[in-house]
Amino acid sequence: MRTQTRWVLCIGLITMALLLSGCLYNIFQTAAMIRGGDVGLAVGSGLVNMGFDDDPLWMVTPQARVAFGLSDTVNLGVQSGVGIPLTTGSPGWMGAVGDIKVSILEDPGPLAVAVGAGGGFSVEWVGWGVFGQILLDSNLRAFPVFAAYQLAAPLSGGGRRLWHHLAVGWRWRLSEQAQMLLQVDLAVPLISFGVAVDIGHWAPIGKPAD
Repeated sequence: MRTQTRWVLCIGLITMALLLSGCLYNIFQTAAMIRGGDVGLAVGSGLVNMGFDDDPLWMVTPQARVAFGLSDTVNLGVQSGVGIPLTTGSPGWMGAVGDIKVSILEDPGPLAVAVGAGGGFSVEWVGWGVFGQILLDSNLRAFPVFAAYQLAAPLSGGGRRLWHHLAVGWRWRLSEQAQMLLQVDLAVPLISFGVAVDIGHWAPIGKPAD
């Protein structure tokens, strides 16, 4: 009964994000790994204001991320999405990025750590770019927070040299292989409020799902 209630609530929150919520990717991943040979899927949306001062431009950014377990400690991921201004309702492609994630510290300790690198085409970088990242998860059942930091280098000429992207949030375990992510992404001057359901990442060893 508790599992059914959680699924109803998470679907409702995602629907709200899609209806209420530019071009800023949410880091819809944590330090948790897909097991070797498995496939994971994260589906969600961000809500971001692309306007400035007294001229807001609110957008929703539905996104999907697919991850493949190359091994228990190495994952390959691909993410893409669209930005939809609430004023026009006209979707625009945000690009596609891929990454390799490697587990550095995992179960059964209180902290999981992963690092990764990737790149692709993104309107966030105004073209092509590459990035490195570090992901931290708390495995404490009473405090299931996570954080991720990306340092990106746009490859297009001119503009910003480096792009700092920080995400912090709460992991809500839905089942042994599914979790809900509630997070805030900050890439100055943009802030995106994100929600996603992440399916395929296993609960920490020795820490069964609620």
